[in-house]
Amino acid sequence: MTLNESMRWALCALFSLALAGCGGGTSVASTGGGVGTGGTGIALGTVTGFGSVVVDGTAYSSATPTYFAGTEAEEAAPASSAAVELGDQLQIALDANGNPSTVVIESELKGAVGNLLPPANPGFTVNGVAVRVNADPAVGPVTYYAGLVGYSGLATAMQVEVHGVYGVDANGQGYILATLIEQLPSTNPVTRITGQVANLVTHPDGSASFDIGGVSVRYAAAASVLPAGTGLANGQLVNAWSNTAGAPGVISASVIRIRTLQGVAGPVQISGLVAGLTGSGFQLSGIPVDASAAGPAAVLPTLVAGQYVVVQGQATAATGVVVASKIQVYTAQPAPVALHGTITGFVSAANFLVRGVSVDATTAVFSPAGTTAASLANGVFVDLTGMVSGNKVTAAAVTVQGTPPGGRTVDYQGVVGQCATAGCGSFVLTLQDGTVRNVTLASNVAYSNGSAAQLINNASVEVEATTSNTTATDLLAYSVSFQGLPSPATGGDGTTLETNGLAYDVNLAATPPTFAVNGLTIQINGVSVTPAGATLANGAKVEVDFVQSGANNLAKAIGIDH
Repeated sequence: MTLNESMRWALCALFSLALAGCGGGTSVASTGGGVGTGGTGIALGTVTGFGSVVVDGTAYSSATPTYFAGTEAEEAAPASSAAVELGDQLQIALDANGNPSTVVIESELKGAVGNLLPPANPGFTVNGVAVRVNADPAVGPVTYYAGLVGYSGLATAMQVEVHGVYGVDANGQGYILATLIEQLPSTNPVTRITGQVANLVTHPDGSASFDIGGVSVRYAAAASVLPAGTGLANGQLVNAWSNTAGAPGVISASVIRIRTLQGVAGPVQISGLVAGLTGSGFQLSGIPVDASAAGPAAVLPTLVAGQYVVVQGQATAATGVVVASKIQVYTAQPAPVALHGTITGFVSAANFLVRGVSVDATTAVFSPAGTTAASLANGVFVDLTGMVSGNKVTAAAVTVQGTPPGGRTVDYQGVVGQCATAGCGSFVLTLQDGTVRNVTLASNVAYSNGSAAQLINNASVEVEATTSNTTATDLLAYSVSFQGLPSPATGGDGTTLETNGLAYDVNLAATPPTFAVNGLTIQINGVSVTPAGATLANGAKVEVDFVQSGANNLAKAIGIDH
């Protein structure tokens, strides 16, 4: 596999001689005292909220970076900000102004569920690697499920993508504590595996192989081993990617990434599960941490293997060791999910979306005085906190804003107008309630479910943007997602509702045939999916227009995104 130049730059910025050799310093400006204030830095961690993007409780701008995510063809291809999900594991490099310049989304595992344990003792394997789930917010980020109702929705042989942090059990066996489990279509051709290299062997033809647990990872001389210039060795923690079918128990890897900060100098923030405790430090996801400084040394004796912690410190380029200046134990400050943005997909107070995350606010405390659940609607800007519960966030507190504050992240769905030519740099977006927003595209704008050539008048889109500091109706959009269905703004009757997400519990043989999305059971109601030839299946990205008839949700239109 040949990585494009953008990808090479991103990976250089993150893991090679990034901060010294990729051009310029980097820094972090954050609301949570994150790394890099006044210097260079990177952050590796779990997405715990949006508005911009919140990683382990620290907020970073989602408007500035170039995003990369895995596809069926590439291990890390250019993507839009909409590709980031709650529970994702991110690798963030930041520029000299304190804004993210690149964000790489990297899962730990992709493949079929095996050895599924009962809910009383939850866990399973993917590619032979053990996966643990977490329901305790005092232990670490609670496992979020996408395209699944929760753990009970998993099934043996189901294709899934698992994001999480690497740990080592009492027997020395590696496992992943899942922060996100997402159902994939059954046709998924991609395999990922994360674990420690063992039995590394180079073969006479120039290929090589190593073991992760009971799985043999094989790779040709042409495979990419990253960071560039580093070599594989037994004991390293690696993530291997393949889209080529192998024999049972064998993965033919095209890309292998070593978890290392060698070559990186400057402040970092990393999170993970404590492993390899010694008198002076430990490891987080294969990265050694020196905790000998006064503050961290006082915390070190209280740590135990498997504990989720967030470490801030300085990376040492020669060794890849992080010299810790602060260790935050997750149990000391369980971080709730924080969502800030405009509501889309509003069905009721029990079911609406904020930045694509399904929210139930029926038990929330509302502010300011006078606001209630009745204040919620599409386009309303909210600040909310809550906890993950299966495939949704149960809101504990919701602050309703009359209009979006200046410089904040918003999501709006609507219809494009006043677009002079295909791929126009600015247009008017008519929202579902008939109001309009003036949209200018940012220089780093990325498209999903389509390309710039499809940006024409009457196109139905969702934009992620920042609001102007002076005029709430002016937006700077850095993400444009094309909708598979016409927006209700083009002629809705006032009763049509909509939602979008991953389909699950698809039952085309039922009477009537149904599927679920975001906790809603939808009756297909004789509707054909669009575009023609698309398949409604578990794990498919769907958009649904529907009406409610008593307790039933009857589809009016169903679109499949690619």
